[in-house]
Amino acid sequence: MSKTEQIPGPLSASKKSGVADVRGIRLSVPHSSGQKPPQTAAPVGAVDCHHHIFDSRFHRPKQVRVPEAALDDYRLFKKRLGVSRSVFVASSNYGNDPACLLHTLEREGTDKMRGVAIVYPEVTDSELDEMHALGVRGMRVYFGKGRIPTAEEFQTLSQRAADRNWSINIVGKRNDQVLLGWEKSFRDAACPVIIDHFGWSPQPDGPSSATAQMILRLLDTGRHYIKLSGVYLSSVAGPPNYEDLKELASAFWRHAPDRTIWGSDWPHPIAMKDGIVPDGANLFDLLAHWVPDREARRKILVDNPERLYWS
Repeated sequence: MSKTEQIPGPLSASKKSGVADVRGIRLSVPHSSGQKPPQTAAPVGAVDCHHHIFDSRFHRPKQVRVPEAALDDYRLFKKRLGVSRSVFVASSNYGNDPACLLHTLEREGTDKMRGVAIVYPEVTDSELDEMHALGVRGMRVYFGKGRIPTAEEFQTLSQRAADRNWSINIVGKRNDQVLLGWEKSFRDAACPVIIDHFGWSPQPDGPSSATAQMILRLLDTGRHYIKLSGVYLSSVAGPPNYEDLKELASAFWRHAPDRTIWGSDWPHPIAMKDGIVPDGANLFDLLAHWVPDREARRKILVDNPERLYWS
């Protein structure tokens, strides 16, 4: 996709200047409080690297039923933020069934959306190839629930991901530092490893927590990424500004600005469960609060996602 295509909202500078940002617009959006756009403009080509779509047509028996959060609703959310592209990350309520993910990717098109699928070790090569053709560029593996792989299975999955130029997203567990026992497996992975939701690093320990220290060590390898997303999962301070996460976010991006990405986590399923409806514009502005350096924000929102999902 060229940098002038599919841009929602007006540009804050002329093309002639060579520096054009995208301003969000005032909108009422499902699963997001407020209506105002972010105060921060988005760089052209900005990517929301973590969101979900929930479509009741694809609900699986015995799985948690989540309120509807349709593609059309998410399109409004992108317009409100001024974000150009996105990564639909599959959630556990569909198990390893990629039907909702693949249907959404077909509707939206791979220039505007890529996908990350939950896969189990039994997935076939033909299934992975079908996903790849429709825009999937990563696997997601939970380590706190569901089908947790063995260390050997994780290594095999990472090699199959590497064969397709994919990454693996790893998911921890709330209030339980389950990722700590997997450091060697993550370090030995054959593909890039993306750590979701601040790694669920516990507060108030922040950067000094064992999980955060492990993440910093992994970032030193040059092959691991941290995703600044799901602020309500680790924060003790809570909304609207989740102020206790600023030190943690700063530690991560300053350590590895070339391997940090951002995600909204819309429609915020765990926040929903806790009765919280975050303001999406405020979540986007938090990134500028954490990362005051504009060039670093461009890496986080454009360059790093481009490398992971569109290269």
